[in-house]
Amino acid sequence: MSLARTAPLAALLLFACGDKDHDHDDSGHEHSDESESEAVTVRFEATVGEVPFSCGAQPTGLGVSGATLEAFDNRLYVHDLTLIDADGGEHPVTLDQDGMWQVYDVALLDFEDKTGACANGTAEMNGVMSGTVAAHDTVALRFTLGLPFELNHQDPATAPSPLNLSSLFWTWESGYKFWRFDGRTTAAPEGFFFHLGSTGCETDTDGAVTGCASPNRLTITLDGFDPATNLVRIDLAALTAGVDLDGPDSTCMSGPGMGDCSPWFGALGLPWGDDVGDPAAQTVFSVR
Repeated sequence: MSLARTAPLAALLLFACGDKDHDHDDSGHEHSDESESEAVTVRFEATVGEVPFSCGAQPTGLGVSGATLEAFDNRLYVHDLTLIDADGGEHPVTLDQDGMWQVYDVALLDFEDKTGACANGTAEMNGVMSGTVAAHDTVALRFTLGLPFELNHQDPATAPSPLNLSSLFWTWESGYKFWRFDGRTTAAPEGFFFHLGSTGCETDTDGAVTGCASPNRLTITLDGFDPATNLVRIDLAALTAGVDLDGPDSTCMSGPGMGDCSPWFGALGLPWGDDVGDPAAQTVFSVR
């Protein structure tokens, strides 16, 4: 499916601008004058430990069994990018509406290139979020893994890019896969699937989703970040550290009865079962 769709300009501006001109956030932090804005790019990289992720690589030593990985897919949605200054001031980034990777305050990070076993993906790749922000000195950043509720439950056939990918949508939950990481190992060639998304969703009599028992969004704050010199690392070795990728129960579909998600969610600090989760304890995202 093409990544080239764009939304009507008026709709883009309405949603993208939103509340960006408020002087204070809910915590009382004062924002800088948005008229004094500057361009900013936040870079992301996917790795397997210290090795860059790629579809053609076969890294070894993953998970509890030391598995050898061949990846099929690695794409994730993030939104609500905010830079933080030394005084705790929060500066939301207004994303460039580029018609492909970014729309409203959402970006798709795409680390597969449709080569090798990644045949279900797209040739294009993206590892950045770009936009404008109030001028300040950044010491930290915050973003949310996933999509906001109001964008998560729509028809991907009529949605703007990058929300128009049917391969990143669950029809049975009427929502998107926030993160799709699929692959197989030498000992388990049938493969595994890690699909993070909202589950336990309920609909009204018209079929509209009214809420989800497990939203499964993760807000991540990373200290010691300067967009001029740092990037955000997404470490698949950390994500799979507690998973037996060679075993029969390695798949996680984000809901009860949909695989054992405890090691996956544990690495992300998300709640699962009796574990309430702790986003501050996540090990997957870090500053480099």
